[in-house]
Amino acid sequence: MKTTFILVGLAFLCVIILSVIRFFNRLGKPVNKALSDSYYYHARKDVIAYSPMGNWFELGYTETTANVELFSVLSLDFGKDDKTIFWKGEPQAVDYATFSVDEHGIAKDAAHVYYTVWVGKELQKIIGADPKTYQPYRLPKETYNQGWGRDHQSVFLYGKKVDVDGKTFSRINQSLGYDSLNFYAIVYRSGMTEDSTLVLKKDSNPGGKIEGINDFYARVNNTILHSNWKNEFSMIAFDSIDQVTIFDERNLIINNRLVSDGKRLDDVDVTTLEIVARDYLKDSSSAYFDGQKITGADTKTFSYVFENYSKDNRYVYYKTDVLSGINPQKLTIDYSNNTISDGKVTFKNGVQVK
Repeated sequence: MKTTFILVGLAFLCVIILSVIRFFNRLGKPVNKALSDSYYYHARKDVIAYSPMGNWFELGYTETTANVELFSVLSLDFGKDDKTIFWKGEPQAVDYATFSVDEHGIAKDAAHVYYTVWVGKELQKIIGADPKTYQPYRLPKETYNQGWGRDHQSVFLYGKKVDVDGKTFSRINQSLGYDSLNFYAIVYRSGMTEDSTLVLKKDSNPGGKIEGINDFYARVNNTILHSNWKNEFSMIAFDSIDQVTIFDERNLIINNRLVSDGKRLDDVDVTTLEIVARDYLKDSSSAYFDGQKITGADTKTFSYVFENYSKDNRYVYYKTDVLSGINPQKLTIDYSNNTISDGKVTFKNGVQVK
């Protein structure tokens, strides 16, 4: 009886060991390493598996239904056998006979262009896109890819047609665009997944030469256009524009006048301009938060503290307001609950904590 229990135990242990080996020994050689690091022969050699970069433990693992003998890789995420097109290991309802992945990585068949969204198991049709003329639409210097495409008559963003005149629309930079009639702000709003970038009609296009200045500013005639995360859109007219100097990505100097986040700040002395922190700047006589003057601030001792707090040798400021009763010489910051204190008085979000 004892021997039987031992044999059963050993058999059970062998099954566990074999299961563990099989679990961890999933991937064999890549099918075509030159085209994809995601399609592999299974270690058993009887299955084609899809695993991004071969990192099945963290990035996932899919055993396909492909015919192993007739499977070939088309691109990073696409493959086919004699009957089926696969995307990320999943069979796709496309026209097999005319399906292709072009040199830009765009999936097409005779009837449709497909958008490869990050989630889901099925390719999404780009409604209205012409497979013969569709191509990526990128800037000469693309700071970050926003998922643009265009065909002979329309413009698309993240697989959806944009409400612009597709034949005349042009991107100026990452944040601005225009067609023959209007200017548009290209606005990123976080938390909206694939719809996080919006193209919003903002003002009429008066015509004239349009030049991009940087990712957030452009010029048309004697007007400066702007769009960024601080200011969705602005048009700033000058009597004339004789000189444009890029101070940094958020600040321009136009004819010795400062334009900051799309706001014209004529009182700032650009010859002594200093960027103190993300939303703070100063010159020889004044300090500013988000384009607003901090009344009474001593610029010689003015400095950034934390979040929306700053100080000089006399006062602590929240945005542009003086905080009463707190000593700027004894400040400490509690990052865990976003408070500042001098040991006697404590503030959170500009309000005294009692």
